[in-house]
Amino acid sequence: MNQKNDSLILEIKENNINYQKESKTRLEYINEKIEMAPLSPGCYLWKDQNNVVLYIGKSDKIKNRLKSYLRPKDYKHYILLQKAYNVEWIVTNNSKEALILEDSLIKQYQPLFNVRLKDDKKYPFICVSLSEAYPRVFITRKYKKDGNRYFGPYTDVRLARKVLEIIHKMFPIRKVNQELPLKKPKRPCMNFYIKRCLAPCQNNVPIEEYKKIVNEVILFLEGRKELLEEVIIKRMKQYSEKMEYEKAAIYKEILLKLKHFHEKQAVIKLNHEDQDVVVVAFDETHYQAIAVILEFRNSRLLNRKSFSLYLPDGIELAQYKDELLASFLREYYLNFINFDNFPKRIVIPYKVEGVSELKEYLSQKYDHDIQIVVNKNSSLIRLAEKNSQLLLKEKIYGIKNKLKQEALKDIQKICGIEKIPEIIECYDISHFGGEEMVASGVRFVNGEPNPKSYRHYIIKSLDQIHDPKAIYEVIYRRIKRLIDEKKRFPDLIVIDGGISQVNFAYKALEEHQVKIPLIGLAKQQEEIYFPGCSKPLAYDKNSPGMLLLRQMRDEAHKFGVEHNQKRMRKNIYKHFLDSIPNIGQARKKKILQHLENKPIEALKLEDLIAIQGIGKKLAKQILEKIQS
Repeated sequence: MNQKNDSLILEIKENNINYQKESKTRLEYINEKIEMAPLSPGCYLWKDQNNVVLYIGKSDKIKNRLKSYLRPKDYKHYILLQKAYNVEWIVTNNSKEALILEDSLIKQYQPLFNVRLKDDKKYPFICVSLSEAYPRVFITRKYKKDGNRYFGPYTDVRLARKVLEIIHKMFPIRKVNQELPLKKPKRPCMNFYIKRCLAPCQNNVPIEEYKKIVNEVILFLEGRKELLEEVIIKRMKQYSEKMEYEKAAIYKEILLKLKHFHEKQAVIKLNHEDQDVVVVAFDETHYQAIAVILEFRNSRLLNRKSFSLYLPDGIELAQYKDELLASFLREYYLNFINFDNFPKRIVIPYKVEGVSELKEYLSQKYDHDIQIVVNKNSSLIRLAEKNSQLLLKEKIYGIKNKLKQEALKDIQKICGIEKIPEIIECYDISHFGGEEMVASGVRFVNGEPNPKSYRHYIIKSLDQIHDPKAIYEVIYRRIKRLIDEKKRFPDLIVIDGGISQVNFAYKALEEHQVKIPLIGLAKQQEEIYFPGCSKPLAYDKNSPGMLLLRQMRDEAHKFGVEHNQKRMRKNIYKHFLDSIPNIGQARKKKILQHLENKPIEALKLEDLIAIQGIGKKLAKQILEKIQS
């Protein structure tokens, strides 16, 4: 258990008496209510003072499970108990019924403390409209029990569209949404002339013949490559033997396209039956979690699906990984599976609650034995985990990129500039008591640090502390260099300082006759200063734009301090080295280059011996001199 939860549990123990006094009526009521709970399977619902459902769970023995909530051992249960004013339960005949009821209740109430899928109604399916005389294949986001076949859900909409495009190129089925057969035949569209449709709108294609091709589309969507090829070859030969060469040519074209498609697919061959491999990945820092499913059908990797998970506020993801996986398994396999192509095995990395009930329910529903196997060391689990980590990184990158864009738009609004500032530079002055006065400049591109563009400046025009004049020198030199090298100006310049620094920086811009938006960011109140205006702008310091500006300011300050410390260390080393005999300019240069990033107090004998040309005797002499 981490430090945060340790301190939290300690707080719970220390304040337990006070907490019960403050909430005596509420807790006494909850205790009395739990004493009435049955030792039966079912679901329980925690509710707040407004009767809003906070959390829904299930248990084989409701009373025992509810009693465990009265002794919270983690943050989630502690907060839940603080918010709870009532608990209710629904008894079921067995654990399997409790599993189904739990899923139904969670979907109905969407409780704040339950892990669940995000946007669970928005994933697209590919539908084969078997309810029509001449079926179509199309994308839909509505799953219905209407006699049609649904394949999915596809968590990647682009992939679903790509699959649909492949089907329409490979199989000559209709694309136009119209009720067939027509009373009066019509002229076919362009798809007929480019051999992408048999044109049933002409009433010249028998329903049975058309449905043969539709059945092959279904085999394709199920991933049954070998069976599909076998069926197509058989039909092609049958039509050839009957001398129905036009029909045989249709199947020959399908076969060629199918082989070309499968030649391009990367596959993984297995010795097992159809199976799903399910893992969950999470990132504590960015508080994100996703579930990934690898679908293996007919001994081949057919599909990869990923789902974002809704997370209750404040839970420790590492401690709740079991609940993340258990919640996903329940919700996905009770709601989001292709009911006509269910796998015989589901492989998971570790055992979680509810697996036996889920297995029993699914085996009964699909009328065949379904195994839910725990295999942490499986190569397929490792493959799924690798995919999940890559997808999680992509998701986090997308979130961070979105936040950066929001921050840049916010900065545009704060500064009142015409366009989003893609390139922002920030400058700071650093010195130690007036000595080693330096400046630092950092550059951010599209909200991200661009370290290769960071610059240090040694102040040349001053022999005493004057931050505004130092800023003037730095900005003047920076703009001059950009002009000389014909490089792009930044879209915004940020100065670490108040109105004096901003006005001196603006003066440098004026002398170059350059117009670049310029602001100052003062540390104390985090206020924004504009040139020529002594009254600062007070803006929400925790807004996306201000957070990014503060990050730049802190980065510039850190970069400058590091450079200053390095120069100070170098001067100290140089001072000692000058007082040691037998150290000439060449040796001094090597020593300074090797030690410039090494703090004096951490310097060891082996650090000096590692320098070429420095023996043990001389190293001891240098070390004694420095430490004296």
